[in-house]
Amino acid sequence: MYYLYHQNRNGVCIDRCFGYDGILELPEKINDFPVTELGAYIFSDGMDKSDRNNFIKNDSIYDGKETVETFSEDMPDMAGTKLKELKLPLHLQKIGRYAFYNCFELEKISFGSSLKDLGAGALTGCHRVHYIEAELNESGESCLREVLTELPETLLVEIIGAGEKGRFWFPEFFEEGVENTPARILENHVHGSGIRYRNSFLHKTLNILEYDKLFPYAVAWEQEDVVLKLALDRILYPVGLTEAAEKQYHEYLKEHGEKTFLYLGKSGKYHELTEIIRILKPERELLEKILEKAQNVGDSRWVSILMNELAGKVRKKRKAFEL
Repeated sequence: MYYLYHQNRNGVCIDRCFGYDGILELPEKINDFPVTELGAYIFSDGMDKSDRNNFIKNDSIYDGKETVETFSEDMPDMAGTKLKELKLPLHLQKIGRYAFYNCFELEKISFGSSLKDLGAGALTGCHRVHYIEAELNESGESCLREVLTELPETLLVEIIGAGEKGRFWFPEFFEEGVENTPARILENHVHGSGIRYRNSFLHKTLNILEYDKLFPYAVAWEQEDVVLKLALDRILYPVGLTEAAEKQYHEYLKEHGEKTFLYLGKSGKYHELTEIIRILKPERELLEKILEKAQNVGDSRWVSILMNELAGKVRKKRKAFEL
């Protein structure tokens, strides 16, 4: 990888990246200076050629180890559809406007608490992003809400901080322009519970209490598979989970027990499956039903988990009978 950069007041600004690998982890420092900014259009395939040439002419070149004089002209821009996954430096404070414009293949982004300034239209066209990781400090503050607002699709957000990890699903939302003929105006209607979830922030911090209160809206408006994943991850990663919120998620999973166990088994989430069985304590009849489906699929590990659970239930019954 090669990076075009210049120094700013707080450290280093990266203006353009070159390389072949679509999975990119930007350096935390360049020549002992922290990377604090990404320039406008840095990953956009729509960067003006004159701007690109000016960067090549005027910026310094870093090869991942040290500053060098030049790099191969055959080295492709790491931009547009070439970018798949991106880990941003923890010291990063600012992302320039349209930084990821039309990065159609970008799927995963991770960043830290220092990121506070997201440029206009930074994530325009990034419709395949489905996972965000935010590594936050004690304050929990970041520009996560701004990132989520620019991405209307269903997203899984992992928040890591204070030795804990939370997994929060944000359902999709979409906007529709509806003409109000008598008033001669165009009204903007927003659909989906996703916009409510994206508004569950207070002073740049996710308000978990408010987030959990929105679950009935997700149940009413969202597809069942999204609601199921949301409830599962709040139970499995219970950061900030109150007793009342835990009860609503628990009840939903109990009501959808068969679909819960089928989803976990078919997805190969064996650890989560074992944990949810321990939490929900399903009836024997349900486990036998799932076991039959697991045997039909031919997943030996899935079968083993269910057989062990059923064996435990049998032993308990025999012990009770003998007494």
